[in-house]
Amino acid sequence: MKGKLIIYYSVSFILACLVIVFINVAFMRSSIYREGALYNYHPEKMISSFKNYIYEHNENILVNEEGLNILDKNNIGMQILDGNNNEVFSYNKPIIAPAKYSNTSLINMYSNRDETLFVDEVNIDNGEYTYLLFWDSDKIKRVTYSYDVKLVEKAHRFPTLITINTILILIISFLYTLKITKPINRITNKIFNLSNGDYSRYKAKAGIYYEVEESLNQLSDRLSNNEEEREKLEVMREEWISNISHDIKTPLTSIIGNAEIIEDTEYEIDTKTIRRCCTTIINKSEYIKTLVEDLNLSTRLKNNNLTLNKKQVNIVSLIRHVLIDIINDEKYNDHNIRFTYSDSDIFLQLDKDLINRVFVNIIINAFVHNNSDVKINIDIQNRNNGNIEVTIEDDGKGVSEDELNNIFRRYYRGTNTKKKIEGSGLGMAIAHDIIKVHGGDINATSKLGSGLKITIVFYQ
Repeated sequence: MKGKLIIYYSVSFILACLVIVFINVAFMRSSIYREGALYNYHPEKMISSFKNYIYEHNENILVNEEGLNILDKNNIGMQILDGNNNEVFSYNKPIIAPAKYSNTSLINMYSNRDETLFVDEVNIDNGEYTYLLFWDSDKIKRVTYSYDVKLVEKAHRFPTLITINTILILIISFLYTLKITKPINRITNKIFNLSNGDYSRYKAKAGIYYEVEESLNQLSDRLSNNEEEREKLEVMREEWISNISHDIKTPLTSIIGNAEIIEDTEYEIDTKTIRRCCTTIINKSEYIKTLVEDLNLSTRLKNNNLTLNKKQVNIVSLIRHVLIDIINDEKYNDHNIRFTYSDSDIFLQLDKDLINRVFVNIIINAFVHNNSDVKINIDIQNRNNGNIEVTIEDDGKGVSEDELNNIFRRYYRGTNTKKKIEGSGLGMAIAHDIIKVHGGDINATSKLGSGLKITIVFYQ
């Protein structure tokens, strides 16, 4: 992978350099060199042809109208000198131009950097005349260079220059590619490690990929934690399957045994015994039915495959009836329950049967996991923000931090009781999921030895 990245970025860099060179060459050729004007501008053609505009009239040397238009159009000054370098005609000449020239002053004027001067001669009626054209020095400059021919030839060894530039481009592209691909290689290796289950952290290097590497480290931590949680859940699930299998097997054994007693024709069985056997079969069948219903409900809640039958329900009245049903059960009729509320009529849109199941599960759970003298306080408050808050708090044994983290998990059964716990182990998980599908929140707080508090919030 690393080699592929190096080749890819090297080729990309070289192609980018070549494209840039090509574009620059094409631009220079099309915009400048094609016109042949860069450092090689020759106005001599126009200067030599300017003699056609000079003529003699009444022994005066003049420039015709067309020539004057050319001078005006190009902002050119002009002087015409006779054979003795005396001025015989001028037009827009510069201030520094004298009326008479010596050979030296003419040469000096030709070399003057403030004026760009071009000189040519014209023959009129067997008379030799010299004409000087002063060009706008802001538009045309003439610079005289002297150079060593051999040195220039050395400097223009283009094959050597091209080779050197190619080597430089290759070196730069390699260094560039190495710098780019090094962090990418670290990132790809990290991703491969994650896909293979290696969640080790690597120190993120400073640079443009720092945030990416940090994100991968965070992902690694999250995946590692998820893997640990998955393993714990798997162990918990296996224990739950073992327990639930035992819980189903026990009542089935009882059902089969009682059915065999009724079926046995070798012995005479009185009506009372038959009734007792039938009652046992019914009770154990109902228990198995409850387990199956819990499994079905939990699965539907987990898969969001449950349609709520919401109606306007008085939550105070609903919980009161739950408490009455629990107290009427002989197993719980001697327990201490306190029920308070801010208003006697607090109405919510709820699925009555499911919400009823929530409070039955939570309250029974408090009885099962504590001593018989446990006290339970249930309070309903209509908060100022319109939300309804229900708390179920007991003064029992409380739970450890580890148990508190697992209290709403599927398959989890509490460990702080010596009683044999019957049921699916899904009661608190079902309660949690029912509240969630109603758009509410449910939380548990506790310390070992300080009881357990369940807080449920219904949002209006």
